[in-house]
Amino acid sequence: MKIIVRLVFFISVCLLFAQCKDDDKSFSTYSPPAWSIASPELFPYSFVAVVRLPDNLSVYAQDKDMVAAFLGDECRGVGSLIKSQDSTQREYYITIRGNDTENRNIKFMYYSSRLSYMYQAKTTVPFEIDGTYGTYDEPVVLDLKNL
Repeated sequence: MKIIVRLVFFISVCLLFAQCKDDDKSFSTYSPPAWSIASPELFPYSFVAVVRLPDNLSVYAQDKDMVAAFLGDECRGVGSLIKSQDSTQREYYITIRGNDTENRNIKFMYYSSRLSYMYQAKTTVPFEIDGTYGTYDEPVVLDLKNL
């Protein structure tokens, strides 16, 4: 009788563990990007963005993190980190370069050096000569998704 009980217990445990599986959601990791503007002199006009990381990513933020702005697949601006006085918020000042015929939307990308993840903002913004998106006093919080 003990053998049958042990056998039933063993089979139950095996079936229980067979039902467990790893989380299907996995994210690719990325090496640090080499974002830069190829030829700034070709893009005489600018658009300024001041953006902030969302709170859920700000806790992982490090000084080596990067934010950049793209028109199409071309990098047109790399953010400069602005730390708040208490260093709890990570804000980035980005000068986005363009020409007088730009009609594409700006997309923002964020690289987390601690997590080695790449994120893209869900919202895009149309490029406007001398345009702004956010201010130093009221930066735009980026709504980011994993790539």
